[in-house]
Amino acid sequence: MSKLLLNIVTPDGDVFSGEAKSILVTTDNGEVQILAGHADLIAPISTGRAKLTLTDGTSRTAAVSGGFIVVSKEGTKVVATTFEFADQIDASRAEAAKKKAEETLKNAKETKDIEIAKAKLMRAIARLNAASEK
Repeated sequence: MSKLLLNIVTPDGDVFSGEAKSILVTTDNGEVQILAGHADLIAPISTGRAKLTLTDGTSRTAAVSGGFIVVSKEGTKVVATTFEFADQIDASRAEAAKKKAEETLKNAKETKDIEIAKAKLMRAIARLNAASEK
């Protein structure tokens, strides 16, 4: 069985570095699953879910926002703005962030404020979705 060499990093540091069976991420064009031997790829990552399948067959779900994925013969690298595994997410904090973003969005008048509120809402929803898969 071929293994995927995977490195996941954020501005806070390494999140994962090692071998995996696959990683599934949400790109601007939909979900893409990367397996060992995948064709070279560079794609922007959207806010959403990521699913990492480890070599022992277990899976870990994460919330991811922004960044990109690079696949080459040397391995796969995910560079994300945020990447939080489900077991690291505080669901009550994510729910509070969702409510706050919804309220801000409802009251926002400026385009900039609307876009920021939408991004915060999407991130909170992604975090809640990932947390529900603990």
